[in-house]
Amino acid sequence: MKKKVAIFGNGWSNEYLELVIEGIRKRAKESNVDLFLFANYSAGGEKEEDNVGEKSIFTLPSVADFDGVILLANIINMDNERVYLNREVLKHKIPAISLEYQMDEIPYMGTDTYDGIFKLVTHLIEEHGAREFAFVSGPVDNLESQNRMKATLDALQQYGLQLPAGNVLRCNWSYYTTYEETITWAREHEKLPDAFVCANDEMAVGVCSALDTLGIRVPEQVLVTGCDHVVMGQQFCPILSTVAREWDKLGYEGMDTLLKRMDGQEIAEATTFSSVPVLGESCGCTVPEEQRSERLRSIIGSYRALKENTVNEWHLRHIDETMAKLSSQGDLKGTLAGNFSFNHSFEGANFLICLVDGYFSEDVTNRLIHAYEFTENVEVYAELRNGEAFVRDMPMFPSKQLLPEYDENSEESHLFVFVPLHTGESTVGYAVFIDDPRRLYDQTLYTWTRHVSQDLERVRQNIRTELVNQKLAEVSRTDALTGLRNRTGFDVLGMPYLQQCQREGKNSAIVFADVNRMKMINDKFGHQQGDLALCTVADAIKKSMPEGWIAVRYGGDEFIMVGECADQEQAERIKEKLVENLEKEKSARKLVFPLTASFGAVMMHPGEKYSFDEYLRKADKAMYMTKQKYHAADGNRDR
Repeated sequence: MKKKVAIFGNGWSNEYLELVIEGIRKRAKESNVDLFLFANYSAGGEKEEDNVGEKSIFTLPSVADFDGVILLANIINMDNERVYLNREVLKHKIPAISLEYQMDEIPYMGTDTYDGIFKLVTHLIEEHGAREFAFVSGPVDNLESQNRMKATLDALQQYGLQLPAGNVLRCNWSYYTTYEETITWAREHEKLPDAFVCANDEMAVGVCSALDTLGIRVPEQVLVTGCDHVVMGQQFCPILSTVAREWDKLGYEGMDTLLKRMDGQEIAEATTFSSVPVLGESCGCTVPEEQRSERLRSIIGSYRALKENTVNEWHLRHIDETMAKLSSQGDLKGTLAGNFSFNHSFEGANFLICLVDGYFSEDVTNRLIHAYEFTENVEVYAELRNGEAFVRDMPMFPSKQLLPEYDENSEESHLFVFVPLHTGESTVGYAVFIDDPRRLYDQTLYTWTRHVSQDLERVRQNIRTELVNQKLAEVSRTDALTGLRNRTGFDVLGMPYLQQCQREGKNSAIVFADVNRMKMINDKFGHQQGDLALCTVADAIKKSMPEGWIAVRYGGDEFIMVGECADQEQAERIKEKLVENLEKEKSARKLVFPLTASFGAVMMHPGEKYSFDEYLRKADKAMYMTKQKYHAADGNRDR
């Protein structure tokens, strides 16, 4: 049986993910291990309800079902997510390893960026004469950010320098937050520092961009450094001075170490790789010609990426437009299959969308399905196999199973990437990208998940609106007292039905009913008893009608029934059944007043030239003849 390893991380750190995951994959393929990567897009700058929805993907699997766990804990942005995963691993006693972030009782493997940052700050002081510094930190509770800030403080202290408390910009690893914070900080301070030391390269790019917006040149007026040596920083202008660490090697060695622990071997509780400064233009150093040439070549790649993003935007817009019109689950599945079969350049050839059980059902439309509460079962709504839409006979399966089917004996190592679909804190489901993680590496997957989630919610609302409209239509066609159709219901349903019978050459009948002495019942026993009389007759009618017939409360105490009918003999049997069932209903209710009804029936034959009103008058006349007999027997000839 194949071994399975779960990986938990965040999708915002795309280059780190690409390098470390590819390192992990390389080692996993050597041992034919399957990888299940659960990635979300929670962040400090997001709304709390969105972060709750993003966390759902971490609660979807049970770590007890895996042979090992890799925690990319340094890029998991929310502390409550790290705490949850730490607790789950320890509770189930699963072999695990944490990369680049130290967690309780879990072996650690990472890069010590302290030494690299220390040397880089020393370089700024000794080679470029920097004396005034600002530090751009990641999240306050992040250990890596704290370690890099400590390295900066220690290097400054060695030269008798200090970092003013007001010169610490607290950001969250992201470009956008750093860009805004830097502009705000610069406008509030009359004097710029000699250098900004940033805890990662993405924030360093944010600082450079903000300074450029303010007309401040890097490195001529201020120096900027980063950390992590990501491709973006080396393609930037100016090329970033940074600290390098080998993430692909970290991924490979991390996977190798986990496999050893899964096999019962002893491993070190902490393994640390060293880091070194990589000098670039942003600190005022000259870079080799090869480095500048690489930056120029990246422009071609950027142009290609721009065009590819345009195609992806068309794809998303097409999905938006086709799904906006849907108002049924059946149409949704067909539309998704058509969309992804026609164009799956984004999703890849093997792909799944699974939604929580009952997401579109009537009892769910008025309540939220919260994260932390994935339904016991999920349903496949879209599936591609080798680029072709695949429809399952039984699309429902247990959510903890993760996939509708899994080949635990395959001879290939696979990577399954799971991302959440949600609207705010309301869980929609999840998508699975199989052996094609490239979209996770460029952050476009975040946009895709948001679009698809909103489209699914729009379909859900359309279904709800359609349901409400159907209920309103039903109410408008139904008599509130008896539950039979009203006059509007007859016009909308009864008349078209009779016309269809005529077109199809079928005989039909109209049966007319009138409650006898209704005025006496109301006057003598009260209108509440009068209503009971009408309901009693209506219930007798419901139990007497052949299947497919339509019954209508046509007036105050008048009822008509219409439907396909072979001949007058069948119509007479229906009348007899009406009388019989009325007696049963009276007996069951133990009525305090006498109750009878008169019935008349008339046949409608194809090809006859009578109008419906003429047929109705004939049925009414037949009923009146019955009523006259009743009144004659009762000694009262008033209708």
